Amino acid sequence: MAEIAVSLVERLIEAIWTLAEKEATLLQSVPENTRFIKDELQTIGAFLGVVENMKEDSPKYQMARIWAEQVKDLAYDMEDCLEEQITALTTQSSSWPQYVTNYIALRPFAAKLSDLRSRIFEVSERNRRYDLVTADQPIYNHIMVVLDSVWSRSLKEATEENSYAAWKNGVVPWDEASKVSTSNEETRTTKVAAIVGMCGSNKTTCAREIYKDKKSAEKYECRVWITVSRYENATKVFIHMIDKLSDPSSQDDTRDEDKLARRIRRKLKQKKFLLVFDDLLKIEEWDRIKRALPQVSKSGSLVIVTTEILHVAIGCTESVDNIHWISLLREKESLKLLKDLILASENPKMTCEDKEDFEELDLDSLKVPEPPFNTIAQILRKCSGLELAIKTLAKLLASKPLHKWGELCDDLPSLLYNDPSLNEIREVMVRSYRSLPPYLRPCFLYLSIFPEDSDINVETVLYRWLAEGLVRDRTGMSPGIVGRRYMLELIDRNMIVLTKVKENRSCKTFRIHPMMRDILVMISQEEKVSITVGPRKSFSLLVKRLRHLTLDGQSDRKLARCVELSGIRSLTVFREPSESIAALICSSQLRSLRVLDMSNSSLKITRRDIRHVGELCHLRYLNLYRSNISELPTSIGMLPFLQLLNVRKTWITKLPNEVTQLAKLQYLRASRRIEDSCNNRRNRCCIDSALTVPKGIENLQDIERLDIMDIKDNSGSEIEALGKLARLKHLGLAGITIGNSKQFSKTLERISSSLTYLYLGACRSDGTLACLPISEKKKKKPLEFPRLQTIKLDGHIGKMPYWISNSWTLTDIKLYRTNLQQNHIMSLEKLPCLVTLALLDNSYISETLVFYDKAFRGLKSLEIIRLTKLKTVIFTEEAVRQLRSLAIRCCRLRLKGKNNLKLQKVDLDDGVEEV
Repeated sequence: MAEIAVSLVERLIEAIWTLAEKEATLLQSVPENTRFIKDELQTIGAFLGVVENMKEDSPKYQMARIWAEQVKDLAYDMEDCLEEQITALTTQSSSWPQYVTNYIALRPFAAKLSDLRSRIFEVSERNRRYDLVTADQPIYNHIMVVLDSVWSRSLKEATEENSYAAWKNGVVPWDEASKVSTSNEETRTTKVAAIVGMCGSNKTTCAREIYKDKKSAEKYECRVWITVSRYENATKVFIHMIDKLSDPSSQDDTRDEDKLARRIRRKLKQKKFLLVFDDLLKIEEWDRIKRALPQVSKSGSLVIVTTEILHVAIGCTESVDNIHWISLLREKESLKLLKDLILASENPKMTCEDKEDFEELDLDSLKVPEPPFNTIAQILRKCSGLELAIKTLAKLLASKPLHKWGELCDDLPSLLYNDPSLNEIREVMVRSYRSLPPYLRPCFLYLSIFPEDSDINVETVLYRWLAEGLVRDRTGMSPGIVGRRYMLELIDRNMIVLTKVKENRSCKTFRIHPMMRDILVMISQEEKVSITVGPRKSFSLLVKRLRHLTLDGQSDRKLARCVELSGIRSLTVFREPSESIAALICSSQLRSLRVLDMSNSSLKITRRDIRHVGELCHLRYLNLYRSNISELPTSIGMLPFLQLLNVRKTWITKLPNEVTQLAKLQYLRASRRIEDSCNNRRNRCCIDSALTVPKGIENLQDIERLDIMDIKDNSGSEIEALGKLARLKHLGLAGITIGNSKQFSKTLERISSSLTYLYLGACRSDGTLACLPISEKKKKKPLEFPRLQTIKLDGHIGKMPYWISNSWTLTDIKLYRTNLQQNHIMSLEKLPCLVTLALLDNSYISETLVFYDKAFRGLKSLEIIRLTKLKTVIFTEEAVRQLRSLAIRCCRLRLKGKNNLKLQKVDLDDGVEEV
């Protein structure tokens, strides 16, 4: 797979430079072979870029693909070899015995390097011998779209209903058809409208409905339909347009793009036209096409663009009002469409009685499925509101007898990839995948690891992309920022569906359409990328060099018979597998592992099970979230490349000091699970129990995220050490007391400039936050948090700190047990970016809470939970005008002025009386 090989090659070149920095010059052949490998890799990388852009119908595509696969295997082996040597040299000392030891260790490395050089030469020679890829072929230009403004402008379109009829009437006012003769003399800027949605969501059908409408023939003097994806460049698009606009006798043979564009403009200026550019995939294509469109045309002229990509739709139109977003059908609409299509087919294999029963099906009856229609609910889940999927499967079901429907449903993933009757939906989805930029394809394909119908956590995916090296560096951007832009691009391209969006517009969870995931699973197996092992998972494709292994339950097949473990880069466990975790991790074959993820699997893992985790020397990502482990082995400190360690909601009470030896650690998340009301989502407590800060925390100079640490029993020097973590962005601390508050305040001042997230929790027994700095007005240099976006305070504070009410970048504030009153809440009213305010667990102790006129202008979400002393909440007429979500739980109070709000989501307890 060429795009993955390119990522590997780029990473390898960086690893070679790292190796050079370690002064690996003990043997003469090492630097020479290293330079040769680096130069050859750069050349191969350029050729791989050509393979990425080759069309599947190219005569040499299959051979070039095999060649790229060989390069990928070679690149993986090189990465292992280089990293093992970097690991060995990391412990190098200046002592003579160590020097001799490294010299001896370097000899086998030199032999491996020579062997790799020979293999690189063979791969390069094979390309030349068969003339697979030539340098004069076009290479894809790796440009990442900037989506910040696009995302903020388009989120409303993506999440709210958008009536097609209303949009159509606004874009194409049919009542003007009778005024053609008078309006023909008028001119105006050419109107451009766009239809955007996921592949297979009926975009082309909507555009064709307008194009073929009888009123269009009356209103427009000429109409032209162009399917842009069928043409290689704008020149061919222009030639086709001229064929439609001109008489055959007036044609010439010019292929000059500028001349063709001028000729089209002259033709269109004289007519009232309707142009449809279907399946536009790049904004660069539109920039070239629009040169042929007159800036001013006869009044009523219209251009319609259909695309899967939101930023393309926005780039083509002058206003988002001219964009129609096609959302997926609701379950009720999907069932109606499926029934109508199957009944209209007049399936001779359905009896009259069956048809009557089928016609009476509704959503309630599907909750208790009965034969022969007990698979309909599963079919609807597989279609997930995608119109083309529903139409395709309806046609397939209509051709089968009812007793075969269940069998068809079980075989659907395989049928989707192989059955000719499903060609249309398969080709649409594969084309959508292939149209992704090369740097996005491996990232999207990686999502096939996650189970069907599961909400996938955005942060989990981002951290795993980084650990796998799938995120390419960009000048001036951290890898984390680049990874988030990758995620936004997938959203922008309608490749993933958001399932939970925070009020500050950040994405929390998403899903992949089930049919798209089936396609990804088949491509992953075909490309030897990943496989899932479980009770009902297929082993039809058994390969040796798979890179990603997912265990999803018990299987009657032994892993060793299916997969060569030595090549596995990631191991993900969702449900308890047949093999024990201890046996897998102890296996010497798993030494290439980069990612070990056992989060949410509820496995009973012990310290003994993972005692050999330190031997996984390449490991970058270790996620034990919600597992039952109670202690980490000391060998955890032997992982020189580890970037993320997540032991949140486990039974671990203390981190070993060896954790501070992880020099490359960027994300350390830890908390102890507590058994109480936290298990009840409506009555959850504020936070899990924190873990003590380990000694030597200042050694983690790359750390960006650290939570939740308890400083109650730490000495002043250990609290001071936190202030030396210059790259810290996300910090969660508990156990703040009067005794340690002075030292902690100094530490907070040192790191305040870099923080974007801050959680501060007072000690549960005698702690208070009132000791924190409150007013900074008299100081020469007031405490400032220029980047702070989220703050959570847990504990009595007495008065709202000045630095909080003046943190203009704050978007989220959550308060627990703070004992505040009305004047303290009023100090937050003018924060311009605040979108979420949560008052929880007696954080507010007055009997009345008033939201005044013009206060909290940007607030969108308000939570009031477990405020036992609160009796009345009042919203004045002009207060919180942007509020969309209101939750009041575990309170008995009167609510006044609710009618002044434009709420979309309301969650009120029975104890709330509306006045």
